[in-house]
Amino acid sequence: MDPIPRGLEKSESSRACPDKICTDTERVVGGIRVLFSAVSAKSGGSAVYIKNLSRCRTLKESPHQFIFLVPPGLANSLGTPAANIRVIATRAGLGSPWKRFLWDQLVLRQIVKEQMVDVLVSASDFGMFYPPCREILMIGNSLYFSPFYSKEILPRKSLKFRVQLFLRRCLVSLSVMSAKVVITPSQSMMTLMRQVIPGLDGKALVNYLGVPMELFPSRPSPNDGERTENGSKPFQILYVSEYGDYKNLTVLLKAVMILSEQGVTDFLLVLTADPWQYPDVEAVTREEDQALASHPLISPFVKFTGLVPYEDVSKLYADSDLFVFPSLAESFGYPVVEAMASGLPVVASDVPICREICGKGAVYFSPTEPADLATKIVLLKNNSDLRKQLGQIGRKRTEAQFNCEDHVRRLLEIMGCLALPRGSGDERK
Repeated sequence: MDPIPRGLEKSESSRACPDKICTDTERVVGGIRVLFSAVSAKSGGSAVYIKNLSRCRTLKESPHQFIFLVPPGLANSLGTPAANIRVIATRAGLGSPWKRFLWDQLVLRQIVKEQMVDVLVSASDFGMFYPPCREILMIGNSLYFSPFYSKEILPRKSLKFRVQLFLRRCLVSLSVMSAKVVITPSQSMMTLMRQVIPGLDGKALVNYLGVPMELFPSRPSPNDGERTENGSKPFQILYVSEYGDYKNLTVLLKAVMILSEQGVTDFLLVLTADPWQYPDVEAVTREEDQALASHPLISPFVKFTGLVPYEDVSKLYADSDLFVFPSLAESFGYPVVEAMASGLPVVASDVPICREICGKGAVYFSPTEPADLATKIVLLKNNSDLRKQLGQIGRKRTEAQFNCEDHVRRLLEIMGCLALPRGSGDERK
């Protein structure tokens, strides 16, 4: 029995490949057909994941055939990645979650049969009940399981939102029970899921996500402060994300106000997230964040860029001196990994997921204390040696643990374990 490669772990303490997933007699040698269902990957981490997959040399050079079902916008940006990757645009994930769920059970089931799919990868939390082939379910939305979110933010939401979240979590739980393999992008996410969904022994794995290292080259060293000393450009702080109440923009903006009140004015906070994004999405912090963003003690030191195409985001990292990551809940956190890959020092919220991903490559602050964040920003602003040290640690950590090629290699091994030769019997077992 083959061990799971480095970076891929069975949940909790076991490190061996689960018996129920793969045995030597089941392993398929040669090409298989894999369908990635990412019909809801409109933006954010799910869209980034598919883009990164399409870039990976390991996927392109694989003997397997891949079908990507994605929204039209993402399909246009992907184009034709490789001869063994076929991209199909669908609007199935652009409607309500309930319509998408029914589409999974009915239309997607027929597509899987017609395309003679060996392994179905459901990449956006919801899966197919009793699929006609073996299924890998990827769980990436921490809000379904986060106790902090449930305690601090969810009670402030509308009744309609709370009911919908409850029903979605029920569907996710049922999808988990039906899938052959369940993968989370971090151990922190796995721990949260296991607290809500029992009976995952033998089917639950952690496979760290990764970034394309060539897209985020490390500078020789982080900016050493010369740009601020000669007055050519202020110290630049960066936050890359999309707006959401759990992203904790409130604390970040309040930290800017504290710095301004203390007379620290030689800096600029650059953000891709702003509280005017996605106005139709319910966010309990929106009004407060809009007021803060417009405050005279804050607005001169803040620049909202709007959402930046993924292909261009590396320039933001290259132009910045420090990265901040104030999120209250995440399943992985692509931006903080991209920042570390770029050699940027990081100030991150002191929550389990950030500790797991950043390790010693970040300085941490209490996520509910703006004054603590302001203090940590000043600490790094005034200490170029510490910034350089953190940047080097972050880059090495990303190379070792969060390389997209490594993620794909581990994923392909799971697929090879799952797929049975066609006609060998019940592929769902």
